[in-house]
Amino acid sequence: MIKRAVLAFAILVSSGELSLAGAEALTKCVAGQAVIDREGKAGVIIADDTKLCQVKYPDGQVYSWIFWNLATAPPNKSAPAIPEARLPPAPNPAPSGGSAESPVVLKPFSNHTLVYPADRLGHVALTAMVNGTPVRFLVDTGASRVTLTPEAARSAGIDLGQLAFNQRTITANGLAREAPVTLREIRIEQPSIDNVPAAVNENLRISLLGMTFLRRLKSFEMREGALTLSW
Repeated sequence: MIKRAVLAFAILVSSGELSLAGAEALTKCVAGQAVIDREGKAGVIIADDTKLCQVKYPDGQVYSWIFWNLATAPPNKSAPAIPEARLPPAPNPAPSGGSAESPVVLKPFSNHTLVYPADRLGHVALTAMVNGTPVRFLVDTGASRVTLTPEAARSAGIDLGQLAFNQRTITANGLAREAPVTLREIRIEQPSIDNVPAAVNENLRISLLGMTFLRRLKSFEMREGALTLSW
């Protein structure tokens, strides 16, 4: 069963998404603020930030949301009890003579598992082959589908002049148009998914690896600062 993993930079697609109507939208992340996420679940922000909100839920899980995907909890909805945070165990010291900071690399745990470390903000970026062309992605489980920048789409052999930009979506850069496409293949190292529903967004600065790819894997999980993909 695929476990839920929520990363930053979620796209808010105008159709088919849950609504935060009736609640006051956030403008920044304030520690201690009780909030409701796009799935209607209540949690508490645990760290101040201008964009990326770390939200802790009653079950102890912590997920990252861009602030526009959250709203303040209604006055009649009390903040959930949040378990006491526990610091992760300290990492093993680097071997003598080695570098104190390891490079960010892809590490296979097994023949069918890949692990990508997140950066200090909790973002996971990786390079995948789209129609045989390398494209840099930000992994985003809040995005309902894979979304390409115009530049990435051109590199993947997509003729933008033949697309219908007839859909609207809200991004960090404001309202933007999107055009639906189907990608022949997305491959990350060994796993390869064919005929992936996707979109081209005219206002993106980095492509998003969304759920139309992730949900076709065996599982994906964000834990202890790393994203694990299994197939």
